[in-house]
Amino acid sequence: MTLDSVKYNLVDSADDRTSKVEFWDNGIVFIKLKDNVTIEIEDAQNQYHFLKSKYNHINKHLVLVETGNDTSISKEAREFSAKPESNEMTKAMAVIVKSLAHRLIINFIIKFTHHQSMKMKMFDDKHKAIDWLLTFK
Repeated sequence: MTLDSVKYNLVDSADDRTSKVEFWDNGIVFIKLKDNVTIEIEDAQNQYHFLKSKYNHINKHLVLVETGNDTSISKEAREFSAKPESNEMTKAMAVIVKSLAHRLIINFIIKFTHHQSMKMKMFDDKHKAIDWLLTFK
């Protein structure tokens, strides 16, 4: 598969209520959030447990998140996502934002995660987000 100039092979994928998760052979975990959903605490916890089941305790995840249209996140899910325990297996996370509302939410999460070992950054461009993530390999 290609994402214009970025070439990768799909290794594994899974769907849940709020997202589609793809594991790429370049080490990136791509999470595409679905349109018109609210991510609840149960969704955040389920995704955490799923990603933890794929963690080999050696190579931390490089996560690329693409927000959906009119996707939102509950306060409880936002707080869970900002906890250090929730990010213990993630080396870096790039989030592609599409709206001011998403930008505000991601800024809130970045504010709480900047003291953690996980690096987090928001992008408008998917290619730049991928390039940034690949610097952590």
